[in-house]
Amino acid sequence: MKQGISIVLKRQGDSLVRLTGLLYRRGYVIESLSVGPDSCQGHVQVTAVVTSQAAPRQLFSHVSKLVDVVKVEDCYVGG
Repeated sequence: MKQGISIVLKRQGDSLVRLTGLLYRRGYVIESLSVGPDSCQGHVQVTAVVTSQAAPRQLFSHVSKLVDVVKVEDCYVGG
């Protein structure tokens, strides 16, 4: 099942590496990843589309436990 997630991360050198590493270790297949500056200085906005058999709540739970995560929201995935 495809799941979309929007994440605001603290802008640190390894925050994106930590996020993608977590997704990989938990068995999520990253289909799309978009990263850009956030309106709040010192943060980046990440939008990801992942495929997994896991429930959407598990994805939010795993991602929100990362130290660099400021906010996690659901994204609509068309199709």
